Amino acid sequence: MSLTFLDEPRPITRPAGVRTLAFVCFGITLYLTANGLLIAFGVLSLASGAYLLGEYSTMGPVVFLIVSIAFVLLGFGLLRGWRWARRLAVIASGFLIAVTVVPISSAVIDTRVLAIFIHGTKIIGAIMAIRYLLQPEVVDYFTARTVPGST
Repeated sequence: MSLTFLDEPRPITRPAGVRTLAFVCFGITLYLTANGLLIAFGVLSLASGAYLLGEYSTMGPVVFLIVSIAFVLLGFGLLRGWRWARRLAVIASGFLIAVTVVPISSAVIDTRVLAIFIHGTKIIGAIMAIRYLLQPEVVDYFTARTVPGST
């Protein structure tokens, strides 16, 4: 690609999947916030958040609030195209895989087909998110959005 003196810089468009990932983060935020509030008021048990937080859900409703704040920041960062948001999304997806190992192992041992399907879907979704965030055009979008003075 050659640039001439008269070429104007084109704005970098956000890849379609980045918006989808940001909205997933906002959805997880709503779920965890509502779940944390219901746990704090004694309506739900701590185990209700185990689907997303794994065994960390037993640490109390404060963990739900902390994780929901992290997800809203992550979603906002993804929409803004901040480099750290892409890296944090990869780490969060890896964390989701890590907390899914124990439940899926238990489901396989007990031959609970529905649990295998649910936890397997979480693992597949997390791997798809990691794979997407490592695509060259997505990396280029986040790199170009954070490099100051790149004209």
